[in-house]
Amino acid sequence: MQSRFSLSIGTKIFGIASSMLGLLLGVAYLNHVRIRQVNYELIDIAYYLAPLTEDIANINVHVLEEEIHFERMVRYYTISNNKIDGIGSAKVNAEEEAFKERGERVKQDIAIAIALADKAAQAAHTPEDILEIARIRPLLEVLASEHQNLHHYSLDIIDRLKASDQEAATLLIDQITDFKDDFDRRIQDTLFELTAFIEQSAKHAQATEQRTLNLSFWLTGLASGIGLLFSAWVTAGLVRPVRRLVNNTEKIEQGNLNVEVPVYSSDEIGQLTESFNHMVSKIREKEQLKATFGQYVDPRIVETLLGQPNPTEGSQRQMMTLFFSDMANFSRISELLTPTGLVTLINRYFTLASAPIKEHHGVINQFVGDAVSAFWAPPFVDPADHAKLACYAALEQFDQLTKLRRSLPDLLGIRKGLPEINIRIGLASGEALAGNIGSEQSKSYTVIGPVTQLAEKLETLNKVYGTRILMTAKTRELAGNTIEVREIDRIAFAGEPEPIYELLGIAGSTDHKLILLRDCFQTALEVYRNMSGEEAISRFQACLDIVPDDGPSTYYLNLITSSSSSKHVHIR
Repeated sequence: MQSRFSLSIGTKIFGIASSMLGLLLGVAYLNHVRIRQVNYELIDIAYYLAPLTEDIANINVHVLEEEIHFERMVRYYTISNNKIDGIGSAKVNAEEEAFKERGERVKQDIAIAIALADKAAQAAHTPEDILEIARIRPLLEVLASEHQNLHHYSLDIIDRLKASDQEAATLLIDQITDFKDDFDRRIQDTLFELTAFIEQSAKHAQATEQRTLNLSFWLTGLASGIGLLFSAWVTAGLVRPVRRLVNNTEKIEQGNLNVEVPVYSSDEIGQLTESFNHMVSKIREKEQLKATFGQYVDPRIVETLLGQPNPTEGSQRQMMTLFFSDMANFSRISELLTPTGLVTLINRYFTLASAPIKEHHGVINQFVGDAVSAFWAPPFVDPADHAKLACYAALEQFDQLTKLRRSLPDLLGIRKGLPEINIRIGLASGEALAGNIGSEQSKSYTVIGPVTQLAEKLETLNKVYGTRILMTAKTRELAGNTIEVREIDRIAFAGEPEPIYELLGIAGSTDHKLILLRDCFQTALEVYRNMSGEEAISRFQACLDIVPDDGPSTYYLNLITSSSSSKHVHIR
């Protein structure tokens, strides 16, 4: 196979030499030797280095798949508290079989890579290639050993989870996290090292070839016109595919993986081109897997942490706006639906609720039951915009809620007895700690501070006042004139009482009826605070004339007319 490929390029070089005068035979031979050197470098890349890179890429993909199956098994046992029914048991068993199958595949991939490295060490042509392969060979043995240990520890964890030994399993998981990260990083480093070496070899081959072609150009100027034309044709045929490979390699280095080089020949360059395309395909698959993990962690957080030499130093107190939403009457809804229907509903709700948050550059902190927690803070948004963006996202939640209600019949497969879906939202602005928080073995990017509890408290107060979105005075101040609000009450959260506001809409596009309601309600509230009971009743009744089902107006009317209102303890 090697001699046939050598002959294909050698024939082209010999054709150039045969068209020259006898005086140039010695020079033609020299050119042939130089091109053969390029040929050897390309053979090493096409037959050994590129396939070896492909094998390591396969190892990387299968290791990631193995880790995914392992994490799914751990999640099944963790979520179910080791109480797995028949269906869950089947899923866990299927994941365990897939995990073991990927483990065997990784073991086979490493064995194939080691065998190829051994073959390449004996058959490689250039000293640089032999040295590189000699460096990679021990790394592959280390990968084989570390993977065996990692696979063994993972099986031990699963056995402990099966035996309901959650504490021991959690301890083992914490212990192997760094080991697993180091293993993944070792594979990545080996893959990137080989890719960089292939790029360097291709550039070296191009440089050597270019020097040879320059020499040929000046010497063939003394030859006949036929020799010159033939030489130009062969030169173009050799340079174009190599240059195409180098250019596309540079594109990959810049992060563009949507490249594919067309194959125009079946010689070494054609083989190298095919290997190059296959390698890019494997790298693209790896990036797709990374994108999948991106569904669990906001990509902006990953980029922020990767950009810090010490991720822990990124934790700092700063002004931000917290968002907390909860589904009303969730317990009753959960009683109406089957577990499958409930999960389908929650997943659809979370999908719709997440869209406005991400669209307005918020970061989803976590999903808790049927609640959504998110925040807006630098460096993800401009310091002057976090309150405004949080308000916009909160208002759009109800557009998404309308979509959810319309899709309920198709989503749940029923048309009667559909649950009534509604949500309540709390917005609070203040200083909080945002950063990479956790143990040395396991960390998460989260927010800590009283303002988080304040957002949850405001969400709960919506039920008292019959409102949809409540916010603190600080949020209202930071959002400025970009929104329309009305004061609802004064609450002493910590210290002196401060106003809380209901978010009505965006400034300039809020329903005129709501603006009238706001002004009327503000007057009624001032009358109520001046202890003018009868007049306050009339004012709040006027509010209901504008919006008959206005929750805060109904709340204050009930408060005034209640026989126990004199005993009501509330700070306003």
